[in-house]
Amino acid sequence: MTDELVVPGYFFGGCALAFLLLWTAAWAERRSAVLAAVLHVLSGITVSLATLYWFSASLTVPPLAWYGVPLVVAALLAWRGWRSQRWAKRVDSSDEPSFGFLPRQGLAVPRDHPDPWPSRATVEFTHHGHRLLGIEYSTESPYRDSNFRRKSKLAEALGSICSVVELRIPSVPALTISPKTKAFAPEHFTPLEDMRITRNQFSWLRPDTTLHEFETDPEFDRRFSVYASDPDFAREMLTGEVRELLLNDRWFRVHQVAFREDAIWTTDTGGLTEDRMFDNSRKLAMLAAAVPSAMWEKWANDRQFRSVATRADTRYDAWIGKRGGFLRTPLNRRRDARDRQPVTSISLTARTLIALALIAVGIGPAGNSIAVLTGLAPQVQATVTGASGGGTRHCVSTTGGPSCTVDRAEVYGTYEQGGIIHEITAEWNKNELPARGTVVEIAVGPFGGDLGYQVGSVFAAVDLLGALILLFPGLLLLKRTYLPSVPRRVKKRRETLAKV
Repeated sequence: MTDELVVPGYFFGGCALAFLLLWTAAWAERRSAVLAAVLHVLSGITVSLATLYWFSASLTVPPLAWYGVPLVVAALLAWRGWRSQRWAKRVDSSDEPSFGFLPRQGLAVPRDHPDPWPSRATVEFTHHGHRLLGIEYSTESPYRDSNFRRKSKLAEALGSICSVVELRIPSVPALTISPKTKAFAPEHFTPLEDMRITRNQFSWLRPDTTLHEFETDPEFDRRFSVYASDPDFAREMLTGEVRELLLNDRWFRVHQVAFREDAIWTTDTGGLTEDRMFDNSRKLAMLAAAVPSAMWEKWANDRQFRSVATRADTRYDAWIGKRGGFLRTPLNRRRDARDRQPVTSISLTARTLIALALIAVGIGPAGNSIAVLTGLAPQVQATVTGASGGGTRHCVSTTGGPSCTVDRAEVYGTYEQGGIIHEITAEWNKNELPARGTVVEIAVGPFGGDLGYQVGSVFAAVDLLGALILLFPGLLLLKRTYLPSVPRRVKKRRETLAKV
C-alpha cells in the first residue's frame, strides 16, 4: 500500500489571493465604487474556486459546480453591494450628522472634535418620529508614523470595519450598559452569544468622560456591567421595567448600549447595512420608550420626548416594514417572536445553500442504504466482469494532520433489464470476491442504478451512518433557520411569568 498525500496548496494560495483582492477592494471603496465592486466579485469567485478545489481533494465535485457556485457567489456579492449603496437614498438620508457622537480611538467624541476618525459612510434620517444616525468607519492606529499606518491598513483588511447606530434623545448624563460573557453559567452554555459579545466589544465606543461602576441587584449585575457619570441617574434610569427589557430581550444580551447628552448608541463589528441600521435602531427606540417620563423631565427638562418615544411603533412589521422581502420579512418576524436573532440576506442564503448541499450529498446514499436494509431495493442477477480487492489509501491533509480512507473491495458486472444491458458496481466482502463470469445477486440502489451492494453485507448500514452525518446537520440547519424553537431558558422564563 502507498500513501497518496494531497497537499491543498492551491487552496491556501487561492485564499491568500482572495484576501489580497478584498484588501484592495477596501482601499478602492473611497476612490471608485465600480472598481471596488469588481474586486469584491473577483474575491468571491476566487474563494469559491479555492473551496471547490479543497472539496475535490476528497469528494467528486460536479462539473456544473465549478461554474455555477462562483457565478452565484459573484451575483450575491454584486447584489449586496448594489443594495448597500442605494438603501440610504431610499430613506432620504443626509450625509452630515446633526446630533450624536463620532468615533475616535475607541471613544465617542463630540461632533466638534478636531480630530475624529474619517467615516466610510454616514446616514441620518427620521423614522417613526425618532431621528436616527448611522456611521460606518474603519479603525486606525493612534500613532502617526508610517510603520503603524501600514499595520493599521492590515488590521482594516482583517476586518476592522465597524458601525455605530445612534438615536437622538434629550441631553442626559453618561451611562453604559454592557452584557457579560458566561452570564448564564452554569445553568446554560451560550458560546455563540459569548462570541458575539466579544466580537462587538472590538468596536465598542465608550463615552469620552469619566465613568464609575454602578451596581443595582445581584441578578442584573451578574449579567450586565453598568458604568455611569452620575450614580443617581443610573439608579433612577434602571427601573424594573428597563431591567426586565434588558434581561429578557436577546438583542441586549449581545450589544452594548450607551447614553450621553443627546444620543443613545450601540456599535457592531461590521459594515453599516440596512438590516443593522433598522434592527439596532428599533431596539434603541424600545429602550427609550421604557425609560420613565420623570427621567426626561428631571434630567433633561423635556416633557415631550416621552410621548414621542411611546407613540413610536416598535413592532417588528411596523418598524422594519417589507425591507426583508417576501421571504425574509415573515421569517424574521417568526424568529423575533421566538427570541432568535434575525437573519440577513447573505446569512439566509448561505445557511440555505449549505443545508441544501449537505442534504443533496447525503440523501442519495441514505435512500440507497435504507432501501437495501429494508429489502425494498430490487435484486438482479449480474454477470461479473471484474473485481478489485481495494485497500488503496487516499489521504488529505487537514489541520489535525493527514486524514486517510481505504478503498473497499468492489465487483463490476452487467445485467439485463427491459432488454437493455446495464453496468453496475457493487461493494463486496474482500474474502468473497467472485471470479470473472460468475453470476451473483446484487441489490440495486434506487438512487443511481449503477450502484449496488452485496446482498447481506454490512456496507449498507455503514453507508447509512455516513449519510446521516451529512443529512442530519443539513436538516437541523434548515429547521433552526426557518422553524426555530423558543430557547429553553426563554420557555422557563415565560412559564414563570405566566404563574405570577
